[in-house]
Amino acid sequence: MTFSFCESVTASGSSPWHIRQLTNEGQKLGGGIDTMSLCGHVKPPYGWDLNVAITNHHLEHACSDCVAKYKEAINRDCKEAR
Repeated sequence: MTFSFCESVTASGSSPWHIRQLTNEGQKLGGGIDTMSLCGHVKPPYGWDLNVAITNHHLEHACSDCVAKYKEAINRDCKEAR
């Protein structure tokens, strides 16, 4: 699974980033995301992806609901790969 930070069209500079799972089309840096954020706040097509790698440092600026669901998905994916 591949994920990306995203923001809604109504985001401000102090809004937390959200996380969404990417489709085969990849990131939508110019807008028009095609999947919902993990928490459900950012809905397609009303958002865009951020060109920022998902790291522990950057997770500090992200929506806590998205972070929790992202970590669950990553852990589940790791267990299934074993």
